[in-house]
Amino acid sequence: MHKKKVLKITPVLITLNLLVLFTIAGFYTYRLVKYYLLENSEDENSAVLLADEIIKKRSYLDDTKGLVYNEETKTYTYKGKVEDNYISYSGMMYRVLGIDESGNIRAVSEDNVTLLYPGFDKGYKDSYAIKWLNDSSAKGSGVYKKALVDPNNIIDFSTYCADQIDDVSNITCENKTKDYEITLLSLYDYKESGGKDGFLNNGTTFNLGTLNKEKLNYYVTSEGETAIHQKSSVPITLKPVITFNKDIELIDGNGKKDNPYIVEEHEVKILIDANVGSYIKINDNIYKVVEILKDKVKVVSNEVLMKDKDNKLLLSFGGDDNKFTTDNTVGKYLNTTFLNSLDIKAGVVESEFNIGLLSEEDFDYVSLSKETTKAKVGLLTMGDMFVNEGVNVFTTLRDVDVNLINIINENEIFYADTIEAEYNVKPAFCLKHDLTILKGNGTIQSPYEVGVVNGK
Repeated sequence: MHKKKVLKITPVLITLNLLVLFTIAGFYTYRLVKYYLLENSEDENSAVLLADEIIKKRSYLDDTKGLVYNEETKTYTYKGKVEDNYISYSGMMYRVLGIDESGNIRAVSEDNVTLLYPGFDKGYKDSYAIKWLNDSSAKGSGVYKKALVDPNNIIDFSTYCADQIDDVSNITCENKTKDYEITLLSLYDYKESGGKDGFLNNGTTFNLGTLNKEKLNYYVTSEGETAIHQKSSVPITLKPVITFNKDIELIDGNGKKDNPYIVEEHEVKILIDANVGSYIKINDNIYKVVEILKDKVKVVSNEVLMKDKDNKLLLSFGGDDNKFTTDNTVGKYLNTTFLNSLDIKAGVVESEFNIGLLSEEDFDYVSLSKETTKAKVGLLTMGDMFVNEGVNVFTTLRDVDVNLINIINENEIFYADTIEAEYNVKPAFCLKHDLTILKGNGTIQSPYEVGVVNGK
């Protein structure tokens, strides 16, 4: 009698189970790869928002440095010595302060951009500083905003801490406003960034918009300490704060200083297409774009004039009084010897330069336009973009004493000296708007090189 053969089912079950497991693993691996590729594919038609890119850098382990999120205020703030929050926009460099409760990106200019009397004795809202920054119906307003590329689509209204601070041991931000598109840093902003130990302490002196009860404003020293001006009639440098719209797209960059975020770019074929803050090479010297006008572009020498390769050219202002002219002051040298040395002389156009006088009752930068002079080459004055750059450099700002002229000293403030004293010179002039861009990208490392249209 034969024994019945018993089927061994254990190996079969194991095989079936393995097949099921492999099928499930394969299915979910496929889905994982599929959706990972969908989310991370470099689709050239998909937009990357700058805000989203910045939020990826949130610090989860340490709330004292990096991009820190505040659950209570629903805001992000950069703290400490961060090095990946640079934005290049309109030819100027900015540092991201953080992201506000609306998702917009607050940023501050890396450098001071002008020098003027702020007029804070009138209050922050009615100050000359706010007028200079923001475009309004007031005469001469919006110098800074007009220097920005497509601001109405790129920037939004900025949150500003308007608290009056009289005790620096109790810095608050209870009174927030959104009255302006462009503002100044507040004492609270500086504290939140880490103060002396934060990225805003970059070794330069800069002013804050925070006022005390006497309407005197605070500033930060080159060592990173906070101080307050002792009187309101003090010229100050401005370091604007702007807010990028939350929907602004990231074009390029990773936020590093040598590869900043890029949020705007356009083709530059002729000079008027360039940004304020761009650099131009003329006669092997570098010039900086100061202002884009309707039919011309104003530039200023990035460095002082040199007598030879080792020595700066020192000139006296000259003349019988402190009015800049092309006949008997430093203007004569600029409009003859200097102008004739330019290989692009044919592209320089006559323009008006402000030589108005401030009084002890009126420190408004707009007052300087009440008196002008025509010249092909001149100098910058109070309220011009980048007038603060340079050491011991002449301006056309006159003193009430006809024998005194104002220069920019090593502390980036106006200093009056006699018209016979010798100082450095940084020429400013306007070029034809249609000069062709031959090469370069407008950076100081690769400045634009221009040519005259049709040889005219």
